[in-house]
Amino acid sequence: MTAYTAPATQRSPGLGGPDGSALRAAFAQLPTGVTVVTTLTTAGPAGVTASAVCSLSLDPPLVLLGIGARSQTLERILDSGRFLVNVLPVGASATASAFAAPGTSPESRFASVPHHTYEGLPALDDALAWVACSVERTYPGGDHTVVIGHADRCRNDEGQPLVRHAGRYRQLA
Repeated sequence: MTAYTAPATQRSPGLGGPDGSALRAAFAQLPTGVTVVTTLTTAGPAGVTASAVCSLSLDPPLVLLGIGARSQTLERILDSGRFLVNVLPVGASATASAFAAPGTSPESRFASVPHHTYEGLPALDDALAWVACSVERTYPGGDHTVVIGHADRCRNDEGQPLVRHAGRYRQLA
């Protein structure tokens, strides 16, 4: 598969700020599910909150993950070749915030969060669903890396998901 890149003349001149603040504000209006993506390396468990996660294909079963290109968790995912998507439930905003905290090591984020092992990967005890993935390929995506994972195993429980909208954690009505 070859990635498509639009010619420079077709790109818009700017997004309202050098940091993409206008783009961030526009997409803050789109409610999104909240996940914590985890992996396991010889350094221990690592994880990060991620909202750029979705099902990409059912046949074959593929998951798309967008993660910061300089993320320590990304390094660990690529080292291990596997990751687990934990879908967070309503009431897990403290967990989401703990795994999103800048300046904390990916391993230390597990200190106060109950977890177990699912398919050899760290799984958060209160997650609504778990999708264990093997890294298939990666693509550069600006300041992020797009990781395509093959969904090897899935498990889900009943409950209501945590969502993020307009910069706040919310629940569905």
